[in-house]
Amino acid sequence: MHLRVPDLLAVLLGVAHTSLATTPAPPFPSINLTSTTPISPFDLPALLPVPSHPNLAASELIRTTLGHYPLSIDGKNFEALALVFAADAVANYSAPLNVLTPLATIQAVLASSLEKVTTQHSLGTQVIEVLSENEAFSVTYYTATHFGMGVYEGEIAVAYGQYQDYWVLRHQSWKIQKRNLVYMGPGIGNLSIFT
Repeated sequence: MHLRVPDLLAVLLGVAHTSLATTPAPPFPSINLTSTTPISPFDLPALLPVPSHPNLAASELIRTTLGHYPLSIDGKNFEALALVFAADAVANYSAPLNVLTPLATIQAVLASSLEKVTTQHSLGTQVIEVLSENEAFSVTYYTATHFGMGVYEGEIAVAYGQYQDYWVLRHQSWKIQKRNLVYMGPGIGNLSIFT
């Protein structure tokens, strides 16, 4: 049995439910799913309410699919990004990579930009909102550590941020249709390792 907050408060305080009646929360707000402009991290808490009846099966499939992103990047198997992104995906990786589309371009640019480093991407805090049977939105925090090679061996550069991903269900597989990368702090370390 799930109790809404007013119902739970009424039970805890021993008062009638009607004395704590409130208007129902608005449905998930509309997000411009085709925009390459990220949502401000300051707005996300109000935009992503805790679902009362989450779609756990879809959420777990999305989480598992997203887990293949760091495996692909860190393993330098950029072809495997096809497991994560739709063929016509649009990804705004912010400067210096900016907006990339379609998947083939995403693969080529990421491969080129990470050619001179090895990496370790760690995914952290995550919220997944299943919007319908074939659409979802997720926010996932990441830490991306880049290790220099050759003359830059021993040098690192670290980026902190979040991925804001719009997902679509196609042929029974969840794929990222749109990604916005948001940096949540300055890059730390020696950025020369990328050259």
